[in-house]
Amino acid sequence: MASDVRQSQLRSRWKALGPGLIFAGAAVGVSHVVQSTRGGAEMGTAAVLIVVASCLIKFPAFRFGPFYAAVTGDSLLAGYRRQGLWVLVIFAVLTLAILFTTLAAVTVVSAGLLLNLVPPIGEGLRALGLEASSEQAAVMSALLLALTAILIGSGGYRLLEGLMKVVMPLLMIGTIIATGLAIRQMTVAEFTILPPISTGADRNLLAAMVGWMPAPIDIAVWSSLWTLARARGRRMDRQAVLGDFDAGFLATLVLAILFVLLGAAVMHRSDVEFSASSVEFCGQVIELYTSNLGAWSQPLIASVAFLAMLSTTVTVADGFPRTVAALVRQFRLIGLPSSSAMKKKAVSSAGSVGGSRVDTGSRTVYGIVFAIGSVGATLILWFGLAPENGITFTELVDVVTITSFLAAPLLAFFNHRCVFSSEIPVGDRPTRLWWVWSWIGIVVLGGFAVAYTVGRLVG
Repeated sequence: MASDVRQSQLRSRWKALGPGLIFAGAAVGVSHVVQSTRGGAEMGTAAVLIVVASCLIKFPAFRFGPFYAAVTGDSLLAGYRRQGLWVLVIFAVLTLAILFTTLAAVTVVSAGLLLNLVPPIGEGLRALGLEASSEQAAVMSALLLALTAILIGSGGYRLLEGLMKVVMPLLMIGTIIATGLAIRQMTVAEFTILPPISTGADRNLLAAMVGWMPAPIDIAVWSSLWTLARARGRRMDRQAVLGDFDAGFLATLVLAILFVLLGAAVMHRSDVEFSASSVEFCGQVIELYTSNLGAWSQPLIASVAFLAMLSTTVTVADGFPRTVAALVRQFRLIGLPSSSAMKKKAVSSAGSVGGSRVDTGSRTVYGIVFAIGSVGATLILWFGLAPENGITFTELVDVVTITSFLAAPLLAFFNHRCVFSSEIPVGDRPTRLWWVWSWIGIVVLGGFAVAYTVGRLVG
């Protein structure tokens, strides 16, 4: 009887998971497969400190997204609008500035991994006259985006949630196995604590890792929208929403540490220079793993990395158009009477909200942005990465992640203002601990951004 009760509780908790797992799916990917692995390869286990510190200082800013949705029944974008038009405009500019490059970056890594995981695909593309690996990656990226459009179009939010409930456990299990096998070969002397920051390259890598570790802070807005999409107008329990998010965030932190350890175990001091091509970069990563762990591990490593990137590609492809559609709606609401007073009355003692379903944006706008974003990302890959004199794959990733790094303190400040604003009753706001923690994160992120900018300007 007791075992039946425990099984029932586990099933209930598993069923309750949703937006938090989707957040984890969006977070793992470039930040983990590329940046965490690079960090481990170039800085050794000292990169773990960067990962943990970055996740801790950003945690409140991320958590405030689902918190705000659960307490007010609205998205963070509504909170931005209530802070003033200028806040909404800044977020819109930041979103549009990174939409195409972010989608291009995550998709091309997925394409590179798939081409390494299934070599016949590359052979088929070469038979069509696509000899360069960058051209193959661009075409494969377009095909992956088309497949993603079909999947999201047919399943919407429910498909995202179901996919993450399959992908994330497989990714976690596969990564734990691979890391456990890899770190057995490390000696105590190879475990370091403090990362090097003496050179410009070190500081660039640090900024790039922090920018997307575990994800850019604008994903907090996505989390609030996913929370609303799951609720579909039903009453939300704040503790359940936050428990779901905390589980997803913990999963991203653990996975990031594992990928750093993988990179440190098999790549650090290997004297291998990473390729500027996404396909060759992914091939190098897989080859370094298999050369250390054995040829038998190639399918495991490639599958783990591809699952990580597939989850990110699907969630990012959904997150941007979902956010732009919600942005358009918020701009249309400017000047209209605020419904925040009614929201306050709907907040229960448990911090949950009931009422009609919140309109978070037009499906037509969503579809148009998805199409434009996919085409734009493909054009960046074809005309930007494919030519011999174009930007390199690692440069593309670094540009996107460093942009997010510089924007992080501003977005963290916006999120802080949302949850501690007058529209939320004092008793329903985060505790004093979260207020202090949030401000520490804002100050630290701001200090890092200023120090990095000054360092770049003075050489």
